[in-house]
Amino acid sequence: MMIIVNDEVDFAEESFYDSSLLKTEYMQRYRERYYHGRQKRFFNPCRNYLSIINYLNEIHQYQKTHAASFSKRIKAQQKNWKECESIVSEIIVYHSYLRPMYEGLVSSIFLEADECDVIVERCDGSKYYLEIFCIMPNLPEEGSADIKTHTQEAFSSVRQKLLNKANKQKQFQKERENFAVIELNNHIIANDFVVPASLSDGYKINIDRKTMQSVHEGYDWNNSVFELPETRFLKGIIWFHLGDYQYREILINPYYGRK
Repeated sequence: MMIIVNDEVDFAEESFYDSSLLKTEYMQRYRERYYHGRQKRFFNPCRNYLSIINYLNEIHQYQKTHAASFSKRIKAQQKNWKECESIVSEIIVYHSYLRPMYEGLVSSIFLEADECDVIVERCDGSKYYLEIFCIMPNLPEEGSADIKTHTQEAFSSVRQKLLNKANKQKQFQKERENFAVIELNNHIIANDFVVPASLSDGYKINIDRKTMQSVHEGYDWNNSVFELPETRFLKGIIWFHLGDYQYREILINPYYGRK
């Protein structure tokens, strides 16, 4: 058995503000994955045990009550892997605005559960409201799986998950700068095709029947999710892959604010 000595992890654990969180089933599972990934030379620098600890510590330095809120939620859901992964998505997004705040590019970061997941205030006093969700396909332990994240009608699709936020959780209904933030949290779906393919009417290719050559291809934005009344106050969609919020993509709703 290979023994890995990692003083960085030891130091992070010793200086962490909530040792009881590190003992939860969820965090222990992440710790095991961290060391396993190191051994196998497969490592995600944006979403791993050490990065989560560091993100939470930095949040704690900025606002202790916010860090405590994240910790409390993980503890309560520690046996629910997907729920905890969604909380970590929120942590990643929240943490990403700390540096811009210290650099004077944004003014403040808020957590107001009754409003949305994260609120960012600009220096001019205006705010944008981020509703964050984490998409992970249900994969069987053995055999093949039918992934429908990129489709329009399937319950597991990006579009239907977005509409569920609007219809059941009543998100994006206030006239303000609302953004849906989507983390594609599995390497199978972590690509830039999935989100626009689902939000549009799909990626379509027109073929010349005589030559059998493509004459046009691209996303069909007719009947897009943006034409639905549920999204009239949704300013845009932000998506990122596997914890890497730094390289996020954004799609602005062309019908934002229509009456």
